[in-house]
Amino acid sequence: MTEETKANEVVEISATYKKGEEDRECTILFDFGGSVEAAIEKFGADVVYSNFVRASKVTAQAAMRRLMEAGSSDEDVATKMNEWKPGVALERTVDPVQAMLTKFAKMDPAAQAQLIADLQAKRAREQG
Repeated sequence: MTEETKANEVVEISATYKKGEEDRECTILFDFGGSVEAAIEKFGADVVYSNFVRASKVTAQAAMRRLMEAGSSDEDVATKMNEWKPGVALERTVDPVQAMLTKFAKMDPAAQAQLIADLQAKRAREQG
């Protein structure tokens, strides 16, 4: 794609609205500029930067939630996030035991009891 084409590139944006019986969808085409340079020229550096920070913050929060769900300590989350770069996916290293314990804690008592029974049966079969 050439710079000229990118400068004229538009993005399709759709939104839905549902309230009571009203159910609408609207789609527009919007020119964001096609490049960082064009966006800065079109909207200003402050707008481009503040939108970058806002989007990156949401991405960082999602990554932090995944790390916490996997059982990472606050210190581990902070260490991982200090290595994070916006636009680059974090390596998903998960402690399988901690992930299982986290899921186990969220189960209802009957499901917990069934899982324990299943694990005991599996262990008995393997020890045979």
